[in-house]
Amino acid sequence: MRTGIQELRLKHFRSYESLSLKMGTDLLPVVLSGGNGAGKTNILEAISFLVPGRGLRQSKLSDIALKTPEQMRSMGNDDIDCSWSVSALVQTNNALVRIGTGVLAEGEKRQIRIDGENLKTQKELGNFLSAIWITPAQDKLFSGDPSARRRFLDRLVQAFDAGHTSVCSDYAYALKQWNNLLHEGRSNPVWLSVLEEQIAANGVAIAAARRDIVTRLQRFLQERQVDGFPTPIINLTGMVEQWLEGLPAIDVEDKYREKLKASRHLVADGGSVCGVHTSDFSVMHAQKGMDASECSTGEQKALLYSIVLAQAKAATQEKGQCPVLLFDELAAHFDAGRRTALLERLLALPTQVWMTGTEKEPFLSLNGRAEFFNVDNAKVELEKVA
Repeated sequence: MRTGIQELRLKHFRSYESLSLKMGTDLLPVVLSGGNGAGKTNILEAISFLVPGRGLRQSKLSDIALKTPEQMRSMGNDDIDCSWSVSALVQTNNALVRIGTGVLAEGEKRQIRIDGENLKTQKELGNFLSAIWITPAQDKLFSGDPSARRRFLDRLVQAFDAGHTSVCSDYAYALKQWNNLLHEGRSNPVWLSVLEEQIAANGVAIAAARRDIVTRLQRFLQERQVDGFPTPIINLTGMVEQWLEGLPAIDVEDKYREKLKASRHLVADGGSVCGVHTSDFSVMHAQKGMDASECSTGEQKALLYSIVLAQAKAATQEKGQCPVLLFDELAAHFDAGRRTALLERLLALPTQVWMTGTEKEPFLSLNGRAEFFNVDNAKVELEKVA
């Protein structure tokens, strides 16, 4: 059974005042074509909010709601409507489920609803659906900021472990509190010890989960994912990850906690401390023996797709459910041969794939095997391809 979305509804989301989009029950690939700024990426972002996390743009919840020109002129006023919602009818695990999420008013937390029942945390979304995305911002992922690589790796983990996003959030919150206390000179040893306990426990859980996904993927990456695509050799580096190579997790927690305690004076003086928030994820182009950071933009993008396809294969075989895939501007930087080979591989996956492009022509090899929609000024229409 394929995984995917049969119906998608948006309300006051980005450029969409209202949108109801219906797909076939066979969950064929979806191609969204249209000019720059037409609203294609907004649809992918809406889908990304149906899984745990902050979506593919990492945006503030208050920035997502549709704002009319009048509201834009009134920015800063208290009467701006910040409500928005996304809901979808999702085929998953041989069942149909209605997933909804959104914000009701300024300052409120994101609400989660499954089949009409309100849920307390985002974590529960991961029990029904997972998704992985590639956007133009990731075209040079391996030569950019390490934080983007960590987010990408954590998204791969979340497809296996629904609670991983919550653990990452808890870690970041405790670390921020710990840093703030030290920077402000409020060195209450009891409270600092409590936070260090939380940072160490969550940090070791994060490092262990990342190590596990890298080990899982290595096995599948040895198999060529798409003809003409490079084979990635992946590696995870970091202090906590290195400790886990030779010590039990409980001992690493103790060591991490002592490291934090010993670093209090350094952080209080404006310094920083290592941890899973400074770990990195590196990739090597196997055929060229070259670090991905030194590869061309096209090669970096190809390496990225190879990793995502390996993850999809691993999730299908080991978990029994492949994540929904969201690819923004898929055709960019790929020649015709490589693009066609990739599309054929995506077509064979037991999941729905959403793709965008400024033109539909690069996707015409999927004619009759995909659903094509034209997007123009936040208007979406099913398109028949000759």
